[in-house]
Amino acid sequence: MSGRAYGGPGVAKVANDAPPDIGAARGKRILIVDDSPSARRLLQGLLLRLGVTLPDLRLAADVPEALQVFTRWNPEIAIIDIELRSRPAAVPAPEPDGTARPYATNGAELALQLLQRDPQLKVVISSASEPDGTVLGPLLKKGRVLAMMKPLLAAKVAETLAAAAAAPPGPTVVR
Repeated sequence: MSGRAYGGPGVAKVANDAPPDIGAARGKRILIVDDSPSARRLLQGLLLRLGVTLPDLRLAADVPEALQVFTRWNPEIAIIDIELRSRPAAVPAPEPDGTARPYATNGAELALQLLQRDPQLKVVISSASEPDGTVLGPLLKKGRVLAMMKPLLAAKVAETLAAAAAAPPGPTVVR
């Protein structure tokens, strides 16, 4: 099979000569939130190989950092590890209206907080296990949140990003 590698260990091994198409995700601001440094680097490398540029990509290691990047940078797509572990925060995260809210304790709660702050945000959950049984289950069923199962393959990442970017916000997102 002719092709070239598109990722490191645990990510897509070989793809055709051209990388999969990320469609309307090209040029969108994408935030990756994962507490594993190697997982963040692997996904960052894969997205760069798929055509996402560095100015359109930010990484966060935990909930406080994700909220800070989100507030300052206003991403259009957030890829969040559902198994994200959050360290306890001494200071609650302020809402846009100034009210205090405790930090999310995992990736699912973070996804909900980000969607409350920006209903236009496209959320993609990355997970090694089936996320339907989480608090995001109803949003997954409606297609409001998309899911990518690990290991992340280039074609699946590209397809999910393209679907997230192309679909209007709300329950019409295609899963």
